[in-house]
Amino acid sequence: MNEVLNYMSSISINAPFFLVTGDSNYSSVKEKLIEAGLKPVAVSSFCSSPDKPPSLDSLLDKFAFADIDSNSFDKKIVVLGLGEYLALRGSSEANKWLSKIKDIKIGNARVVLLLRGVTSIVRKLQAEDKSRFDVRRVFFTEDADSNISVALVPLTMDLPAANGLKGLLEEIENGKVTVDVKSNAMFNDSLFSVRRLNSAYDCVNHICQAFPVEEFCGSEEQWEMFLSDVVAKSGNIDPLFYDFGNAPENSFKQWINGNSYKNWLYFIALKYKTAAISNTYLKYVIEITTEFSELKRNILNSIIGIQHTDSRFDRFYAERKLLVEKFSDSDIAGFVSDNKRDFAESPYKLTDQTLIERKSYIALFSYLNKQALLERAEIAYPALSDYLRKYTFTDTKVSSKMNALLTAYFDRYKLQKIQNKIDSDFSNNVEELAIQRKYNVLRARSEVIAAVDKTDTLLYWIDALGAEHLGYIQKLCEHKGLSIRIHIAQADLPTITTINKGFYKDWTGTKQKETRLDELKHKDSGGYIYTETGEGNLPIHLAEELDIIAEAIENVKTNLSHHHQCKKVLIVSDHGASRLAVIYGQEEKYEVDPDNKGKHGGRCRKKPDDYSPTSYDMPFATEGSGFVVLANYGRFKGSRAANIEVHGGATLEEVVIPIIEITLANPDIVIELINSDEIFASFRKPLAFTLFSKSELNKLSVVIEGNPTPYEGIKESPNHHRFTTDIKRSGTYRADVLSGDNPVGVIELNVKSETQKKNDADSFDSLF
Repeated sequence: MNEVLNYMSSISINAPFFLVTGDSNYSSVKEKLIEAGLKPVAVSSFCSSPDKPPSLDSLLDKFAFADIDSNSFDKKIVVLGLGEYLALRGSSEANKWLSKIKDIKIGNARVVLLLRGVTSIVRKLQAEDKSRFDVRRVFFTEDADSNISVALVPLTMDLPAANGLKGLLEEIENGKVTVDVKSNAMFNDSLFSVRRLNSAYDCVNHICQAFPVEEFCGSEEQWEMFLSDVVAKSGNIDPLFYDFGNAPENSFKQWINGNSYKNWLYFIALKYKTAAISNTYLKYVIEITTEFSELKRNILNSIIGIQHTDSRFDRFYAERKLLVEKFSDSDIAGFVSDNKRDFAESPYKLTDQTLIERKSYIALFSYLNKQALLERAEIAYPALSDYLRKYTFTDTKVSSKMNALLTAYFDRYKLQKIQNKIDSDFSNNVEELAIQRKYNVLRARSEVIAAVDKTDTLLYWIDALGAEHLGYIQKLCEHKGLSIRIHIAQADLPTITTINKGFYKDWTGTKQKETRLDELKHKDSGGYIYTETGEGNLPIHLAEELDIIAEAIENVKTNLSHHHQCKKVLIVSDHGASRLAVIYGQEEKYEVDPDNKGKHGGRCRKKPDDYSPTSYDMPFATEGSGFVVLANYGRFKGSRAANIEVHGGATLEEVVIPIIEITLANPDIVIELINSDEIFASFRKPLAFTLFSKSELNKLSVVIEGNPTPYEGIKESPNHHRFTTDIKRSGTYRADVLSGDNPVGVIELNVKSETQKKNDADSFDSLF
């Protein structure tokens, strides 16, 4: 203030005083000048209308030639806004006007120009006129830097902003350094930062500094609505996202469906808080998604472009599965179609959450490597993996040779069914079995049911449930805490429902019936239409078969859980069905009876009056209930071929039926291997070991991988079972432990050789 006071008291200076200051001290300097008796004169007051530029000539008239009126010699003013206005006009204009004002004569008037934004120009003027424009007439405060920024807001935007150039100058004169203004003024040469906001997004990005969302993520209409919300919240964005919670990703399923503004706002919330998203797949998708309309499709399809060998893939797959859990079938159908681009990669991207994906996975077995699909199914489609696993038949009423035959037969049958083909050696085996008819050694269904304790038992008839599903049912029961006992029987011939439903009619207790499996296989109501090519020729119906059986076992669990209804459920089937007979499509030379052309897929016909096995030359046919029944994969000539699966014949898959007793399992069963470090084997002394069970079990067996024959345990105590095998080589063996038909544990046998045992003993002796 010393320099200002010296200027005000000087009688030798008759020109304005240039006081150059910066943003940091502008307000305090202005206040001091007013306290010193200087009257503020604002440049903004010389604007004739809100958006007209100020008249600088009128301003100069305010203080120039004041000495004409002797009564005005004591005029003392401080001019505000001049430097800032000239800085907005550009260096050329600023230099022109400041040069003019520097040399203007004001007599005894005292005029202090409080200038911002023109420091370099004033220094240049001072350098050009050192003798007259010296420290008596110009002073620079210690901090003379100015970083005023102006945002030109569109006139159509309903935003809080200064009104025109006059309002802009008023804000600046009051000390503001960032000003929003609605003005048509052009500041092309401005020394200040001037940004013209051309859209609602520009306004949002201006109000919310460092806004991380790109403009292409929304339409102009959406950004206008967003801007309105931002203004309503006084520029605070966070309240706009309160409906989505602290972690918007947790609201994904609630907001992903829909096209409203609120759905789009959810997308913006994810974009705004991308760094905080813990689901790495969602985070990845949000980062690559540029438009809300692409979000849902990208959630579904982005996984397609990531190789299953990518280090991120397993985590992405699991996290995506959680996200798409509730997506509609139509959405998933689009994904399944797109996923076919890279056929070899396609199985790795599918899940088991929708029927269309499950069908798609099954269809791949007709084109891709079987082993790779089997391995991936453990993750992508566990139910299918359970279905395809080898089930070892262990019915004690059946010979070990027959159990082994059924084990091998159905294991191969399932693989060929899902691959939609028949191996020549297997079809030859079917022809041999058609003549041998080894199923005749099996008990009749009526005999098995008669031997079952029916106390508090509910009969559950699953129509067309074949023995192929026993491994799957066994796993379902294991997962649901159910105990099962499986019996094998033969259906009455022909394997049609009218001949095989007496057991249900004769049951006097509680009973239920599940018919969807049979309807699915060969009735129009099943929804499957056969075609010679495409998916209509593939066994994709298996996906629904597994679903129906899973629902049935869940129903069983529900019935058993309500103890007052029953304590045991007896699942019984009338007959099985054959997919391979449909694939084979062989027509025999003998005609079907005229009344039976559209029935039973030609697998049986009413016995002609003159029929005898020798006269008709059909060693692969048998008889039952007045019908001639085919036991191979043929059908009678003139019959209508089945579309999906067929029954009525006497192949093992049609005639072998399961009868399953199910109760609630004991949850306390624990199996342990005794002395696991001391298991040895040799050609003279095969592998033997002992298992400990926490609960007392009456019948324990093990199935060692690679060996289809189960080993029965000898009960040495209520909790110990001793097993003797024919394994003679060292190695590591995985074994499933069963109590009756129930899997109760898995053990690993690390078998050492007897030679290693001797070497270990010698090493021990050498210590002494």
